[in-house]
Amino acid sequence: MSSLREVCGSVLSHIPGVGSDSNLEEKKILCVGLACLDIIQVVKEFPEEDSDTRCISMRWQRGGNASNNCTVLSQLGVPCEFFGTLSKQQHLDFMMNDFKAHNINIDNCVYYDNCDTPISVVISSLTTGSRTIIHSNKNLPELTLEDFKKLDLSQYGWIHFEGRNVEEVTPMIEWVEMWNESHSSEQDRGYGLGHKPLPVSLEIEKPRAAAQDLIPMADVLFVSKDFAEFRGCTTMSETLRNLALDTKHNATIISAWGERGAMARAHDGTFVQSPAFPPNKVVDTLGAGDTFCATTLYGLSRGFSLQDCIFLGCQVAGAKVGIDGFVGLNKIYSRLKVTS
Repeated sequence: MSSLREVCGSVLSHIPGVGSDSNLEEKKILCVGLACLDIIQVVKEFPEEDSDTRCISMRWQRGGNASNNCTVLSQLGVPCEFFGTLSKQQHLDFMMNDFKAHNINIDNCVYYDNCDTPISVVISSLTTGSRTIIHSNKNLPELTLEDFKKLDLSQYGWIHFEGRNVEEVTPMIEWVEMWNESHSSEQDRGYGLGHKPLPVSLEIEKPRAAAQDLIPMADVLFVSKDFAEFRGCTTMSETLRNLALDTKHNATIISAWGERGAMARAHDGTFVQSPAFPPNKVVDTLGAGDTFCATTLYGLSRGFSLQDCIFLGCQVAGAKVGIDGFVGLNKIYSRLKVTS
């Protein structure tokens, strides 16, 4: 495995904004979505069909977009909470112990008996850096609006939703907006949010038509390359212009395209861009998008400029691709604070 110094290189030494003090109250970021068990098989190259292949290594890892977002936020020193459903059956101890090990709050999660933990089997190729995911979610229910209404929203400074479970997430966001209408922040958060006390960000990754119903509801919208292409877009700039037709008038839109870097449209219509920062050697691409999303969210929640946010997101996501899993991102962050 590459060392952190080899992974990061000198390019990480000039991250803007990192290490600066924040005047924002240190409230939790709440990430709403899926937690699953990832069973990761690392192979030299992707196996041929109907063949017998020995893996180079195997590991279990807690996965799911919102779950991974929390892992990265926690590595960056951000108080965070995962909110989702968990099975009381097999694998619960592993999941709970891993959340605890990363200092992620799960106090409000909803538990179900007689349901299976969602599992993703991941085949990771060392030759190409690809990861092929086979997901199973047999019978674990999704969160409901009634589950969400039990939360004390005053505990949180930001809420981030996965663009899934649209039928329930839609009224959840509406519930947050109702709460915002009866509260006011003492300071202008920027990004066109004004004095809104509880901003809502949303990630749409999977190319599903139903997820488009959520687009007008987000203050900050993250969209994947796959979803952009599903909308008929061929570039990041086209993606931002296309989505701006459907978002709130003052929404921030962020689109990351892997090796092409990322581009964002600010609430005032201006565009900013960051290149990608690939490591010297690609080790593990699983969760790179979640790392970009969480790191950018970290910057946004602390008032960094939008340019600095996506620059930081691309830097840390690139460094993550050079290490196995997420353990070590805290060391990368510490290095950034020292050298910035």
